[in-house]
Amino acid sequence: MAEMVETRRRTLARKQVLVDGIREKLEASQAVILVDYCGLTAEQMSNLRRKLKEKGSELKVVKNTLALRASEATALAQALDLFRGPTAFVFGYKDPVETAKVLVKFAKEAEQLKLKGGLVEGRVYDAEGMDALSRLPSREVLLATLLATFNAPIAGFVNVLAANLRGLVTVLNAIKDEKEKEA
Repeated sequence: MAEMVETRRRTLARKQVLVDGIREKLEASQAVILVDYCGLTAEQMSNLRRKLKEKGSELKVVKNTLALRASEATALAQALDLFRGPTAFVFGYKDPVETAKVLVKFAKEAEQLKLKGGLVEGRVYDAEGMDALSRLPSREVLLATLLATFNAPIAGFVNVLAANLRGLVTVLNAIKDEKEKEA
């Protein structure tokens, strides 16, 4: 009897460690996307994991009961209805858009993978929201566009100032050419 109690205590301790680990990943992630992976082969799962890792993301298969327990004190608690059936967590630590792009592209190639929804920067999205998120430009493209927008007025101002100097140089060049012809 004491042996059964000790085994049960160790099992509960292991489960608590798993729950704490999932909660840490939830808190460290910018995006948590839930997917139904049922029907994927081991090779497809490995391929998906590799593609996600390249983008700074991680795929983790977790029992729903442990996932529910881990998400109780987090923003993911708003999306408890997504925890039905086989569920894998995709933790996006860097760019949520890139993570969504990888998943949507992979789901088109392997139809067994289905996006359920998820949490991006504190906001819950359904599968359609994840698809829309994947169509956004990446963070780098958005930052480059913003930088170009900030630089445009400055570049225009520099061109206006430089136009006077270019005009002066052109006039001086014409005078020099005229004097060379006369000499």
